[in-house]
Amino acid sequence: MKIVAPYQTDLGLIVYWLRLNDAISSASKVKKSGDEYSVSVKSKKGKDVKSLVKDRFGVFAKVS
Repeated sequence: MKIVAPYQTDLGLIVYWLRLNDAISSASKVKKSGDEYSVSVKSKKGKDVKSLVKDRFGVFAKVS
């Protein structure tokens, strides 16, 4: 699963929040592509990361 955000600080907050909620087991290093930042995460069983991110951060992040 990949999370994309316009700023590295936003992406850091998203990953931190997901770890606090025990939704992800691991995250890769932050990569910059063009004017966006992305990180690959591995979700834990039974956790819907996409809905968690959309509920909390709305339009600031894209989850694919």
